[in-house]
Amino acid sequence: MKRAPLITVTILLSMLLGYLLPASANADERVKPIADPIAYTADEIRDLGLDISKQLRCPKSVNQNLLDSQAPIASELKAQIFLMLNQGHSEEDIITFMVERYGEKIRYMPSLSSGTSLLWLAPLLLVLLAILSVFFFIRPKMVNRADQVEISQIDGTKS
Repeated sequence: MKRAPLITVTILLSMLLGYLLPASANADERVKPIADPIAYTADEIRDLGLDISKQLRCPKSVNQNLLDSQAPIASELKAQIFLMLNQGHSEEDIITFMVERYGEKIRYMPSLSSGTSLLWLAPLLLVLLAILSVFFFIRPKMVNRADQVEISQIDGTKS
């Protein structure tokens, strides 16, 4: 009778250890040590950490950067940023790490690549299309009206 609770506790503990051990093993692999760490001052770490947090989007919150978000994942990512800065990683290393982990969507300003080229070129194409439409469709109508006004002023008639 007393063996059933003991077996249950043993199973639960083994499941808990099985869950926690791989996570701690992966935690060491997440951030790779670097050969030449950068020595930052405390003020530089604070400023760089805040700047990087402003550049990265919170994966949980809609339209918020890591600095503004109150989501738990944002707090974890900010802690990761400051940890990496304390270890001597550069801003580029940290952003690359976050992009590898969460994808390009974590950036507020995605880099120009084949996947994001439409995102970068669409506003330029829309402005060009607007200028061309004004030139080819609206301008001829305005020129015709101006010609009609000149002719009516010469003839003395109203159009």
